[in-house]
This record gives sequence, structure tokens and C-alpha cells, in this order.
Amino acid sequence: MLGRIYPAGSFRQTLDYCLEDKRLSQAQGGGVLFKDRAEIIWYNQCFGNKQELTRQFNEVARLEPNMSLPVFHITLSLPPGEQLKKGALAELAADCARSLDFEKNQYVAILHKDTARQHLHLVANRVGFDRHTVSDSFSHGKIADFCRQAERRHGLRQELSPRRYLTEEQRQIPRHGLRLDKLKQHIREALQESRDYPQFEHSMRQRGYTVFKSEKGIAFMDEKQVVFKGSEAGHSLHSIEANLAMGLSRLQQEVQRRQLSQQQEEQQRERERHHHHWDEELSL
Repeated sequence: MLGRIYPAGSFRQTLDYCLEDKRLSQAQGGGVLFKDRAEIIWYNQCFGNKQELTRQFNEVARLEPNMSLPVFHITLSLPPGEQLKKGALAELAADCARSLDFEKNQYVAILHKDTARQHLHLVANRVGFDRHTVSDSFSHGKIADFCRQAERRHGLRQELSPRRYLTEEQRQIPRHGLRLDKLKQHIREALQESRDYPQFEHSMRQRGYTVFKSEKGIAFMDEKQVVFKGSEAGHSLHSIEANLAMGLSRLQQEVQRRQLSQQQEEQQRERERHHHHWDEELSL
């Protein structure tokens, strides 16, 4: 899961961006590009439409008039191809609020539906009703730590934190090696899910990879545009195709086994019907 945090100065502008329909630029005609893209799935210490929320947030923010950036705008993007139900997304928002110390403040969680990657926007007030202000120090490291915890809690695919937020021990592991290990795992998972090459490539794309295939081999580019040859991950094009062929062969054998079993069961039922018929004849 990818988390980003943006301190901002205007609740109105932030809520406008999060709640309004996506539109084309004026040069493109200004029409609606994606209608009803936003849905508020959680309110905390606030309620209402965009105008009412803006008014409520601003009223509390005035308790600390020297706060120049009273807005926390947070985005939480799930790994490609993975989704949570709305109840779990609301829990995710509440967990984030606790982790960043604004669970007692005003905030809303907004689900956006305009991209293939499921993601939330949280708009929070850094000023509390008791005038306590939420610190924005080390916020990027805190959101990275929260994402790793949330992945484990909700059974999401594990992502890598930015290098500057890793522990000293984690930094000793070459970044290249971490990405390669993740690629190996994803290839294994995709092979288990796929019956043929098109399914395999689709599965890898859902995991966030761009797949390059040619007569010479196969390569994968991750979301950070780091490219690996399939052979580097221990899965050349030949071995991938061979693995898929073996999987298809196993599937065909399983189908044949089931068909044979059904035939044997049908033959057994037929024998039982004959025996029952002869028993009735003899009894007459």
C-alpha cells in the first residue's frame, strides 16, 4: 500500500479536489470526465456536504489562528489488483488516524472510484477541539510505517518503504535484491493462478508490472520503472512457458481423472440397476 501525506492551508480547496467530479481542463472543453467518482465512507466529529464540512473545519481551526497549514490531506492506495470492502476501508482510515494522532479530531474518509487502483483520501483537521495541534514532523516516515502495519493487518501484498524510512538492518540489504525477491514471489503467485501465458501476463500486470516479451526472452518493469530480466528472477521465458504447460497438463489429467471417476460411478449405478432388476424378476 502506498501512503502519501500533504499538509495544506485550505480546507475548501482540499475538499473541492476530493469531492468534486473529475473534469477536463478548460482547453479540453471543461466537461465531466468521471461522474460520481467520490463517496464519503466515514465522518469523524463532523458531518454534511462540502460546504458544511468546510465551515465546521474552519471553525475549529480558528482556535489556533497561527497555524498556517491546518489541513492533513492523506492518500492511501491499495496494491494493484487488491480491494477491501467499505467496512474494512473505514477501519483502515480509523487506524491511520490513530497512528498519526488525529483520531479525536475532525476528519472524513473519501473513497475515489476513478482509477483501477482502489484508494482513499483522508482530509483531517490538525487542530483539535482542545486546541491541541497534530505535529507534522516525520509524517512521511510515520505514514510509511503505518502502511506496512496495515498491509499485515488486512492481508494486503507487502510493499517496500522508501529507503530513508527503513531500519539500519533493512538498509544493509541491497534495494535491488529486495525488489528482485518481490518479483520472484509475484511470478510464483502468477504462475499458480494461470493456465496459459495471456493469463500469466494479465496477472503480472495486475501486480503492477509491465511485461516485455520477445523472441530473446522476457523482462518485467515494476512501478518504480526498475527492469529485471526473467532469468534474473530465476524464471526465463522458457521456464515460464514450461511451467504453464505442466500446469495445463496437470489440469487436463485432473479433468480426465474426474471424467473416468464419473464413468466408473455411472457404470456402478448401471450394474446396481441390473442387479435390482434381476432381484425383482426372481422374486416374481
